[in-house]
Amino acid sequence: MSNLGKREGLVYITVALWVIMGVLGAFKEADLKELAVYFGSLTAYVATYIWGESKRPSGKTGILKKGPSSRREVMIYAVVALWAIGGGAAIWFGSSLTDLAVYFVSLTGFVASWIAGEVFTPQDKIKE
Repeated sequence: MSNLGKREGLVYITVALWVIMGVLGAFKEADLKELAVYFGSLTAYVATYIWGESKRPSGKTGILKKGPSSRREVMIYAVVALWAIGGGAAIWFGSSLTDLAVYFVSLTGFVASWIAGEVFTPQDKIKE
């Protein structure tokens, strides 16, 4: 794990969530097409983070390692955690994953544009 890059770590975590939620969905007899739509609702967030980290890598250590984490990384992991909790609860209680996906996508513009903005003008530079 010590050589794991930030982008790679996020992809591994996303794939692990895909497997875990797929197993939970199968166990709870969720509609896997709805689950696929729900996973699609996370794509723009993850893609924007990966693009941002590729365009201007942060000099911080990363959330999976000791030391300070970048704002972008903290934001993406907060979003992924909320997404996973919401999706897990929807599967467990038999709620519509498609409806939840639409609800989650409604936040994309705000968070993705903030992550992209951090690439070009980090908040630390604005505060100076």
